[in-house]
Amino acid sequence: MARRKTTPLKPEPEITTDADAKEMTDQTEVLDLSVQKRAEQKLLSDSLASVTWFVGSSEEEIAPWWSEERDKDLRDFVMKEGNDILQGAVSSMVKKFRAMNWVLEGPEGDEDDPQPGSVRYHQPILAESEFGEGWSTLLGKVLYDYHTQDKGAFVELIGEGEPTEPIPPPGVMGLAHLDAGRCQLTGDATYPVLFQSPKDGNSHKLHATRVIHMADMPSPQEHMKGTGFCGVSRVIASSQVLLRLARYKNEKLSDLPQAGLLLFNNLLPSKWADAEADYQYGNRRVGHELWKNIMTLFGYDPNNPITAEFISFAGLPDAFDESSTTEIYVNILALAFGVDVREFWPMSAGPLGTAAETLVQHQKAKGKGVGDVISTVERAINWKVLPSTVSFRFDFRDDEEDEQAAAIAKTRVETIMEMWQPPNDREQEFGLLPPVTRAEIRQMLADHVTYFNEDFLAEDVTTETEATDTDQAWWRGPQVWMDSKGAGGQGGKGQAPGGPGAGAGRGQLPGRVGERRGRGGVCVRSVAGSWLVAGTTIARA
Repeated sequence: MARRKTTPLKPEPEITTDADAKEMTDQTEVLDLSVQKRAEQKLLSDSLASVTWFVGSSEEEIAPWWSEERDKDLRDFVMKEGNDILQGAVSSMVKKFRAMNWVLEGPEGDEDDPQPGSVRYHQPILAESEFGEGWSTLLGKVLYDYHTQDKGAFVELIGEGEPTEPIPPPGVMGLAHLDAGRCQLTGDATYPVLFQSPKDGNSHKLHATRVIHMADMPSPQEHMKGTGFCGVSRVIASSQVLLRLARYKNEKLSDLPQAGLLLFNNLLPSKWADAEADYQYGNRRVGHELWKNIMTLFGYDPNNPITAEFISFAGLPDAFDESSTTEIYVNILALAFGVDVREFWPMSAGPLGTAAETLVQHQKAKGKGVGDVISTVERAINWKVLPSTVSFRFDFRDDEEDEQAAAIAKTRVETIMEMWQPPNDREQEFGLLPPVTRAEIRQMLADHVTYFNEDFLAEDVTTETEATDTDQAWWRGPQVWMDSKGAGGQGGKGQAPGGPGAGAGRGQLPGRVGERRGRGGVCVRSVAGSWLVAGTTIARA
C-alpha cells in the first residue's frame, strides 16, 4: 500500500467581517452541540492544517468488497491521475443535485417568532446547514460519499442532549456532513452508527434520531449492516482499462523509454553506460530539459555492427480503437450511475436513434439514478428532520414535465367533458336528470384534474375522506411554501401528478395511483413509490 507522510503547515490568518460574525453567532448553539472537531471554534482557529500525500506502487490494487480499507482505496482511486472521465462523471452527478432548488410546504408561522412546525422555523435550518456554509455544500459532500463509498454517506442531525439520547424538543437544530471514513455501521437499530470524533478522540454511539445514513444498493446480507455497492465500485474494472491506456499514451509521448527488454549485439555493457553518461551530461551542459539531443552510439568493427532490439512489455490489442473504447466506457458509466449517457458525454455524431427513443431513454434515466437519489434525500429529510406539519421536496420538474402534465390534464378534461350533455326538453319538462349532472362533472374534474381545486365545489360528494387545504388551514393555519432561497407564497408550488421530485406533501395527494381502501374507509394511495393516507390524519410520503 501507499506510504503516507504528513507535513504541518502554518494556518492562514482569518479575516472575519461583521456579516461573518453575525452568521457564526447564529450558529453558536449548533456548533457547541456537534460531535465534530471542526465545529469547535477555538480548536479551528488554533489547530494546524496538514497535507497528506501518497507515494504509491506502480499498480495499487483495491481491496475486495467489503472492508474499511476498500472505501479508503476507492477515495484514492477516484482521485488518480488519468481517471478524468470517472472524475467528471462523479462531478456531474454531484453538481446536478446541488443546482436543484428545494421547497418546504406547511404552515407559515409567525415572522418575528417562528415556532417549530412552521416553514419559517425549519427553512433556515436547512438553508444554513453545514455550520452556516449552506445546503449546497452539505449536499455536495453527502452525494460525493454516496457515489464513491460503499459504506455510503452520513449526516449528523444536531440537537440538544447527549449523542446517545433521542433528540428532545424542539427537534433538529442543524445538519452537518459526517466523514464516512470516521463512521462505522453497527447494525443496531437504536445506535446505528459509531463516529470516531477527532474532537475528543473517542468513538460516539449516535442515536438513530441523530444521524442519517444513505447507501447506494445496500446489501440484503444482515451481517453487512447496510453496507452498499456504490457507483464507483461498479466501474472499477472498466476504469482500470482507461487508466492503463492513459499510462501507455504518456509513456509513448514522453522521452523516457517504455517498460520492456532491450537486446544489444556487439556492444559491451561498459560502452553503453559510457555513452548514456555522455548523453546526459551533454543535455545538462546546454540546458536541454524538454527537447533533447539525439543519442549517438558508434561501433568499432564494420564487420560486426552494433544492433539493438526492443521487446515491449505492454502494447495495444489488435484492431484497438480508442474512440470506440472510450464510448463503451462512457456507456458503462451511465449504466452504473443510472443516468442517460448524455449526462456525461455529448452524442454529437453516430446513430442517436429516433426522437421517440431518445425521449424514452431520457425519461427512463430520470427514474433510475436521479429519481432514486431524489426520493432517498426527500424521505430522509421528511422522516428525520421535519415534523409532520412540514414537508420537503426538490423542485425537480422541468419545462418538459410541466408540458407533459398539462397535456395529461387536457386529455382528462376533454374525456370528462365528453360525458356532459345538457338536459333536453323532455328532461326539463319532467324534471329528469341527464346521465351525468353538472355537479358530477365538476366532482370528476376535482378528483382527476390537479388544476381544478376541490375548494371550487359546493359539496364534495366523493365517498373517500380527504383533508383539503381549507381543513388544514382551519387546523394549523394557512398552507405556504418556501424554497431554499427564502422565496415563498400561499398554497402549494408546482402541484402536479407524482413522479421523481414531485415530492407530494402530506395532505397533498396528486397522482391518484394504486388506490385501495384501508381501515375505516380511509383511502390509501401509492404515489411514485410512496404511500399516502387520506383522512383526518395525514401520513408521511
